[in-house]
Amino acid sequence: MKHVFILNPAAGNGKSESYFLPRMIEAAKNQGIDYEIHRTVSTGDAERYVKRICQKNEKETFEQKELRFYSCGGDGTFHEVVNGAFGYTFAQVAMIPAGTGNDFPRNFPNSIYFRNIEKQILGKEKWIDSIKMTRENFIDNDQITTQYGINMFNIGLDCEVVDQVGKVKTYSFVSGLMAYGIGVAVVLAKKEPIDVEIMLDENETLIGQRMLIAIGNGKYCGSGFKALPLSSPSDGMMDVGIVNNTSRTKFISLLGKYRKGTHLNRKDTKDLVIYRKCKRMIVSSKSPLKICTDGEISIGNRFTFEIIPESVKFSVPQGCE
Repeated sequence: MKHVFILNPAAGNGKSESYFLPRMIEAAKNQGIDYEIHRTVSTGDAERYVKRICQKNEKETFEQKELRFYSCGGDGTFHEVVNGAFGYTFAQVAMIPAGTGNDFPRNFPNSIYFRNIEKQILGKEKWIDSIKMTRENFIDNDQITTQYGINMFNIGLDCEVVDQVGKVKTYSFVSGLMAYGIGVAVVLAKKEPIDVEIMLDENETLIGQRMLIAIGNGKYCGSGFKALPLSSPSDGMMDVGIVNNTSRTKFISLLGKYRKGTHLNRKDTKDLVIYRKCKRMIVSSKSPLKICTDGEISIGNRFTFEIIPESVKFSVPQGCE
């Protein structure tokens, strides 16, 4: 197997490289593996590089060599690595959390081991689901794009918070959780609900104003908020959490429960939270909507989500099975 480390030097406010690079080299030598390290140079570089390596392996190798790509960065870097490797059965993906959110590893026990390079190298592959998202932007020349998400998509308040987090996390003294708290405060001060139509599995339609919509393959977003507590990366279903429009006071009272994942099946949130499991979902709006895809933001008017069961080979570090 060839081990390819994709290192985002900008992750963790620029601290990821100095911490992880020497550990990668030391662990790779200790384990005697065939490896290389690629430092990303721009947004999209990780996806392009991974895809190029996969295409080369597919064309030039008679017996296709197994490849494992380690994403060393945040949720956005991991999203790029997943999209670059998607569709290649010989490609595994792994995540070394070095960014602001680092939410996907929280779905596994002993998630601290995800930062241990030797345990990563000794990890074992597991087929997990992904979510295909088709984004249509009617304003921008009817642009249509497709991406694959492995953790969570967020529309509404959560997405606006991520946008604000990106502006404040450049300060070295601001942690991921603190940045999220600041983002929530800024967005709540504006309180702009979204007016959307939601279709779930073509048998349920919801129309009206919502505070946020979370569509996930994983449980966590926003540096540890357990938004989708019933979600599993390998159950063949995607989870959808919807928070209806409400007052600032009532929403703030929900935040603590939302963080802990205790916001479901409660009398005080019965009329506020809608939770579903489905295989297909469409969200549309007459106005442009921001969407956060595993930490990366884009804009569209109509989004179609489809679960793709057992479509990604994910390497689970030793001790996290």
